Amino acid sequence: MKGKPNHPHNPHDRFFRSVMENRAVAESFMRHYLPEDISAALDLDSLKLEHDSYLDPALQETVSDLVFSCRLADQPAYLALLVEHQSRPDPHMPVRIGHYLFSLLTKHLKQQPNGLLAPVYALVLYHGSQTPYPYSLNLADCFDDPLGVMRTLLQDPIPLIDVNQLSDDELRQQQWIGIVARALKHIRDPDIGPYLLEWLHDCEGLDDHSQQWLDFIRTLLHYAIGAGNVSDIDHLVEESHRLPEPIGETFMTIAEQLEARGEARGEAKGLRHTACNLLKEGADPKFVAKVTGLSVASVEELKKNLPKEY
Repeated sequence: MKGKPNHPHNPHDRFFRSVMENRAVAESFMRHYLPEDISAALDLDSLKLEHDSYLDPALQETVSDLVFSCRLADQPAYLALLVEHQSRPDPHMPVRIGHYLFSLLTKHLKQQPNGLLAPVYALVLYHGSQTPYPYSLNLADCFDDPLGVMRTLLQDPIPLIDVNQLSDDELRQQQWIGIVARALKHIRDPDIGPYLLEWLHDCEGLDDHSQQWLDFIRTLLHYAIGAGNVSDIDHLVEESHRLPEPIGETFMTIAEQLEARGEARGEAKGLRHTACNLLKEGADPKFVAKVTGLSVASVEELKKNLPKEY
């Protein structure tokens, strides 16, 4: 399927896909999370994010696929990365990844019907709230197989990186992808404010201060502030003045935008509440629309749902 696929509508998937489109993050991911013998053989200068999806529509609703092509030992290699962000782990994940990989191989077979296929590799980056990951990653363990037929056929488990089981000190050594992994690891914490300041300081130490570096910081901030919980935003804003530029300035810009969005949502909620109270008293919808500034259609919809809300 050509063009950008339909991706899961949750902030974790959007964040990971966005940062992995950053070349520095993708290269960091390959160096730190692929097996050493594979990462050492990769020609990362040839690394390229493909824009085809190999997932069926049902699977696209729950996972995000990232497929990179790269030269391996002077031959084309396709690294298939399946990113899993479900809050409840899936006991059948090896089956899903198998389906995904064979979809990728089937496409390659159609492109090269008479030649050998390029190797593929799958890896799951997991940050679900239940940790360590509770299910077997061996495909053979998904079968009720008393004779061991599938175990002899399917030997190796699916590799999975559970970021919750990696210490922050360890992740801090991984530079770009380490910042991403820590953001995913702590995004559900009661207060990510102190972590966010730490991540932003670590961004200053990255080896590339180009436009992609600034884009990476913006993406990180949008995700952390939008999806995470900051218990004291005023303190965070105050501390942000101590951040080096342009990191501090970027933080302030995004924080102001998100704060404005929040105020707008709060104001709209207040107008709807006023409209509902007027409707309860029998006010005409056109009069309510005039008083609140809401459209007549919106007021009519509120009136229709009034018994459900009050």
